Amino acid sequence: MNGAIGVLDLVSGAASHRPTSTLTLDLPRDLPESGVVIVDDGRRGRYVANTGKPVVYGVHMRPLGWRRRGEVCLVARSGGASRRMKQYRPCVVEATPTGEP
Repeated sequence: MNGAIGVLDLVSGAASHRPTSTLTLDLPRDLPESGVVIVDDGRRGRYVANTGKPVVYGVHMRPLGWRRRGEVCLVARSGGASRRMKQYRPCVVEATPTGEP
């Protein structure tokens, strides 16, 4: 998977182009609109549900290149590749892959 895909961050409103290999997660049904999911071991996600209750669940990561245009999913934040914890934010997939980031 080469190239980049446009995504729109639903919390900040910022648009960006991300590599097709960027990790994504499915959106939990009870995640608040401005919620984020933290994954610290590559297997478990943590977030605070709409009810205020902390949730820990098993995650299944997929590359951004597997998502469809218009799909809402959680996208790993850019930067900090060496960080142990990854933050995933709600985004909508804007465009199909391009050859330029």
